[in-house]
Amino acid sequence: GSALIVVLWVISLLSIIIASFAFDAHVEARIVSYYRKRLRAEHLAESGVEIAKMLMAKSQSVSEDDVDDADRWLADAKRMKKGRLTDVTEELDGGRIVLNIVPEPARRNINNLGATVKEKEENLERILEVGGIPEGMWPVLIESFLDWTDEDEEQRFDGAESENHYLTLTPPYRAKNGPLDTVEELLLIRGWTRAILYGGTVEDEGGGEGVAVSGVGDLLTTYGSGKINVNAASVRVLRTLPGVDELIAGAIVEEREGMVDADGRREEQLFDNVQDLLNRLPNMGAGLENYIETDSSVYRVTAVGESGGVRRQIWLIGEYDGGKKSLNIKRWREQD
Repeated sequence: GSALIVVLWVISLLSIIIASFAFDAHVEARIVSYYRKRLRAEHLAESGVEIAKMLMAKSQSVSEDDVDDADRWLADAKRMKKGRLTDVTEELDGGRIVLNIVPEPARRNINNLGATVKEKEENLERILEVGGIPEGMWPVLIESFLDWTDEDEEQRFDGAESENHYLTLTPPYRAKNGPLDTVEELLLIRGWTRAILYGGTVEDEGGGEGVAVSGVGDLLTTYGSGKINVNAASVRVLRTLPGVDELIAGAIVEEREGMVDADGRREEQLFDNVQDLLNRLPNMGAGLENYIETDSSVYRVTAVGESGGVRRQIWLIGEYDGGKKSLNIKRWREQD
C-alpha cells in the first residue's frame, strides 16, 4: 500500500511537471507567433512608405493625358499630381497594406497666418470660430499665441510672457518667442487646452455650464507655405479662409468631387490650378487666390501593415524633393 501511494504521488508530480512544460511551450509558441506577425506587419508598413515614395516620384512626371491600362498606379499618381488625398489598399499573402497620403497644405499653417498682426488675428478668429470656441475666450488665446511666437518679451493686454506667467508655473518654462515646431506645442501656451485643440468641453466665459467644441487640431499644421490646397482641404479648413462661408466651402468641395455617373461612380473634377477654380466658380471672394494652391510637395503619410490580426502603423510628414527624387522626413512616428 505504501508503495502504491508513492507511485501515485510520483505520477501526480510528473503530470504536473509535464502540464507545466506543455503550458510554457504553448505560451512561448503564442509569443513567437505574435512577434512573427508583428515583424511581418512592420515590414508591410515600411513597404507602404516605399509605395508612397514611388507615387510621389511618379506624380512628378505623369501627365493628365497619359493612358496605360496596365499601369495600376497611374490613377493614384494623377490624383497626387493635383494634390488630392490618396488611399491605397494592397492585399498580400499573409497580410495587407493600408496607405493614406494627404497633402499637408490641406490644413492651415499656424506659423504662417499672415504678414501683419491684424491678418494673423483675423485668421485665428476664423479658426477658433470653426472650432466652436466661445468668442469670450478668443482674446486670451489669440494674444497669448502672438506673445508666444513673437521675438520679444513685451506682454500684450490679454497675453502672457515668461516673467509674468510661464516662469510662475510648476514646472516653470520660458515663452518660445519663435514659431511652433508642432501643433501640440499650443498646449504650452496660456489658455490653450486639450479640449480646444482636440475637441471636448470648455467652460463658457461666464463660468457656467460647459460648452461642447469640435476643436481646432484638425485645421492646423506647422508645415507648408501657408496656402491651402483646395483639392484636398475639408469644408472646415476652407471655412477658415477669408470670405469663405459654409456655402462657398461646400461649393468648392462639390465642384472638385464631380458628378456621379450612371454606374454610381464619382468622376472627380479636380482643379488644374487656381485660375481653373476661379473660372469654374467665378463668384469666389476677391483675393482668395492669394490663400490657395492646387499642388503640394509636403505630405502626411499613414502606412498600416496588418498580419494575422496584428497591426503596425508608421505615420510621417515629409517633403518630396523632385530634383533629388527623395523624401525629406520632417516627423516620423511608429505605433501598434
